[in-house]
Amino acid sequence: MKTCSPLTLKRAFSILAVVVLLTTILPPATVAAPPKDGTIVYFVQYGDTLFSISRRFATTVPAIMSANGLASDYIYVGQRLIVPVGVSYPPPAPPAQNFGCKYTVQFRDTIFSIAYRYRVSVASLMQANFLYSPYIFVGQQLNVPCINPPPPAFPMYTVKQGDNLFRIAIQYGTTIYAIAVVNGIPNPNLIFVGQNLVIPYPNTVVYPTVPTITPSGTGTPTVTPTATATITGTTGGACTGTCPVVMRNLAYEPQSLTVTAGSTVTWLNIDTVTHTVTAGTPGNITPNSFRSSQLGTNQTYNFTFNTAGTYQYFCEIHGAQMTGTIIVQ
Repeated sequence: MKTCSPLTLKRAFSILAVVVLLTTILPPATVAAPPKDGTIVYFVQYGDTLFSISRRFATTVPAIMSANGLASDYIYVGQRLIVPVGVSYPPPAPPAQNFGCKYTVQFRDTIFSIAYRYRVSVASLMQANFLYSPYIFVGQQLNVPCINPPPPAFPMYTVKQGDNLFRIAIQYGTTIYAIAVVNGIPNPNLIFVGQNLVIPYPNTVVYPTVPTITPSGTGTPTVTPTATATITGTTGGACTGTCPVVMRNLAYEPQSLTVTAGSTVTWLNIDTVTHTVTAGTPGNITPNSFRSSQLGTNQTYNFTFNTAGTYQYFCEIHGAQMTGTIIVQ
């Protein structure tokens, strides 16, 4: 039978004494609970989602996305997130209007056209009808405010091939902004064939008349001593007086124009984007010559050419994509 030496027992008692001393000095380990309000830092673990994190810390997905500048609910393992806790949002308030009457959806109706017709917001109309998307169907019954007599329908337009909001706005005497806002169009440049649009505030905007360019014949270009521009083909014929150049579809029309000395060229922007008229070529602006400011839709720029020569010009915004030439005889 083996016995422990006095030295071994002494070492064992020493170790035991150290352990007892440490347990009396150090506080017991605890797991800190998340604060009741404020923010905490959390690193995404495998299997986490914004929803699971929001449930874990008693917060909401929108609050986490807002605190971290997230545009989507995509997160990745190891990502550092600021998690706001103690966030509470009031329940959505009921619509202020009394939606006590019924409306039957007609052909070509949209949720935007009905909301505009009854002078309510799209959000309140959807909330009153428990709609989770803007899609409705013919014959559907919707709760609407009671208005006596019922408001008349507004003009509707179905988008056709080659249409854009600018052409539609000119046709009905309204604005691109009004059509886009009323129809919930986030990008005015993106519409599709067959799309039904409500036309707000028709015949409230008067657009200037676009100069009509007429051919002078099929033979040799001739100089017409009148104030009306006569343009031959796409390269242009001699013009005297006021000579128009139209800016549309990121191009000058005509791209090349021949004028007589003393004639004034008027550039008119009918595009939905801004342009400039700058003498020279991209990267090489001609000093002490013509140069416009940025021209918005329906704005013009005039310049009188008194000296014979060839004048190249371009758009400073679109560069080599948009160039033109004025030939002065």
